[in-house]
Amino acid sequence: MDQRHRIAVTDWIEFEEEQHQVTGVTGALVRLRSASGHHQTIMLSVLLTDPSFRTRTVPPPEAIDTAAGLDPGGVLALLPKDVRDRAIKLEEHLKEATTGYLSGDSLAAQPGEPRHEYRPGLPLSTRVESKATELGLTPRRIWQLLDEWEENGLWALVDRRKARLRNPLRNIDDRVIAAIREQAAAERFDSSSSVSTRFRRRTQNRLDADYGPGIVPLPKEDTFRRVVKILLHRSPSDPAYQRISDANQPDRTFGNVIAHRPGQVVMLDTTPLDVFAYDPVMSDTYNVELTIALDVATRSILAWRLTPLGTKAIDIGLLLADVMTPEPMRPAWADALRYQMLRVPYQRHLSLDERLAEAAARPVIYPETLLYDHGKPYKSDVVQRACRKWKIDMQDARKLQPTDKPHVERLFGTIREQFSMHIAGYKGFNVAHRGKNPEQQARWTLDEIAEFFAEYVVAVYQNKHHTGLHLHGFPDLNVSPNEAYAMALGAAGFVDCPRDPAMYYELLPIAHAGRTINTYGVELNYLVYNAPILYGFRRAKSPYNGERWPIRYDPRNLLHAYFHNPSDNAWYVLDWTKALSDLQPFTDITLREAKRLVELRGGDPKGKDYQEKIAQALWDLQNRTDAPETWTKADRKRHTRDRHRAQAQAQDEARSTPAITAPSLMPPSNEKPALASLHAVPDLTDGDDDFDPFTVQPAEVWNSHTSQEG
Repeated sequence: MDQRHRIAVTDWIEFEEEQHQVTGVTGALVRLRSASGHHQTIMLSVLLTDPSFRTRTVPPPEAIDTAAGLDPGGVLALLPKDVRDRAIKLEEHLKEATTGYLSGDSLAAQPGEPRHEYRPGLPLSTRVESKATELGLTPRRIWQLLDEWEENGLWALVDRRKARLRNPLRNIDDRVIAAIREQAAAERFDSSSSVSTRFRRRTQNRLDADYGPGIVPLPKEDTFRRVVKILLHRSPSDPAYQRISDANQPDRTFGNVIAHRPGQVVMLDTTPLDVFAYDPVMSDTYNVELTIALDVATRSILAWRLTPLGTKAIDIGLLLADVMTPEPMRPAWADALRYQMLRVPYQRHLSLDERLAEAAARPVIYPETLLYDHGKPYKSDVVQRACRKWKIDMQDARKLQPTDKPHVERLFGTIREQFSMHIAGYKGFNVAHRGKNPEQQARWTLDEIAEFFAEYVVAVYQNKHHTGLHLHGFPDLNVSPNEAYAMALGAAGFVDCPRDPAMYYELLPIAHAGRTINTYGVELNYLVYNAPILYGFRRAKSPYNGERWPIRYDPRNLLHAYFHNPSDNAWYVLDWTKALSDLQPFTDITLREAKRLVELRGGDPKGKDYQEKIAQALWDLQNRTDAPETWTKADRKRHTRDRHRAQAQAQDEARSTPAITAPSLMPPSNEKPALASLHAVPDLTDGDDDFDPFTVQPAEVWNSHTSQEG
């Protein structure tokens, strides 16, 4: 009877009393490598007819340990279940042949054990012959299995044809592998492309440039795609944002930012909010940015700001003030959201900061170290001056390394899942996740979204158990950010935050190199500002370095500038002299657009009529928004941006001591301007001295959500 053998590359055979592995088959020739490392080539017909030739189901033990380089136990655990079960069953047969019991232990004998032919009193050779007859093998093969089993355990009994180590890149040139990886690294920030077209062409060009044209050809197209899939975690055809995100990961072990007390490390970051805001005035939608301050020790959201796309440095500086300012309660919020529900020594805190009486349940923390990215607003002079004023350390993360501040990056994902996805107008975090018409679903204004977000933070996020927060001594017990804050106060104590009524003005940007006060006022950004208070300081040298006066301005509303009077330590409002009575507030971005229009019309910044031309250009820009037939996307965006930033500027200014505003710009020529007095309420007659403003009932406010239209 003819016996057929199948020989493939990597198979093991026995030949001339030695173990060999087949390393190649070429026509009628077979290349062999012995277990000892010797190579030979033999004709296939000679090999098959040799009396010492036989196939092996497993390689020799020494080949397993030295060639594989893997953990046998790990490989065994990852084998298919049927392969592993057959090896276990064969091991039971060998145990029965050596001990008489399938389990190998007489104390765990199964019913009917030991069987007659495997009685422990019989010689081992007799039991081996009986097992060989039962399994249909030769006694010599059973002895071989026993030797290998004693040497390597269960791994020696595995069918190696099922556990064969395969190298899918065995026949691929190493230069091709290197070129694919180098080209993928070069294209990590490029747009997505097809593997079979652009990426294949560029890879071949790289090989031609390195080794010469046609010296190193690429494999066939199907093989090339398979090799690229094996080598690269992200294919060039994958979405670009995934490859860019992977490219930002560091090539070393991630570090851990650890904080033990509230405020020790506070992370700041800005990201686009995944929701379109609706502008009812323009009947249009626009993008929103969210800026967050996160306390690492308690995972508390300390402050937040929602702004139209393009966060300013003043927004970041005032965000630090928000961190140290209690969040006010809203009229519609439940009493369970008050600060006193944080389970902290409320009365003692109230004696330090009376603002906590009407505050919401959000921690108020004095930050020690700020960790932020390389964004331009974070590195501005406004933020640096704020940190110097409050003695806050600044630490910037490495550029394009989001893993340096992983807590706040993960927070953005949490906000997306718990908040943004449930807001009408949700647009997804990239184009691939965007619906068909999310703009048509948007219905909430920026102010309404900000109120929703404030309620989400206080009512949901701060009270939800966090998987990254644990009760000390109980690693399996998760706590919420508010609970973590209450526990941290017991260990670190409460630090009173500074309260400066002039905080807003001190954080404003200062005009570069200071300004000289002329008879007509001060010039800032080619605009002239004036106020009666400047009358006594015109052409006077300042006590500051450089003998110039620091003039502050808010880039969100350039209708006004601010001057600090060293005589009475008060702040004064400076008005733009050419402002029209009905001119809307405008930002520095709108001012640049107006200047561009003036220059296109031939205007000279040094000309006498430049102020009038700027005013007229602003007038034209704002008139355009009043004509629906001429609306453009840029006009609607500018109008919405200026209006919202002017509102934010007014709210921030209202939190501080109001600056003194003069009723007129020019005082009489024969007298000096009198300083306006600052009063909480207007001066009253003697008969009304007992007037209490807190007894006045506020007028009813129309609520669009509760009103019903017919």
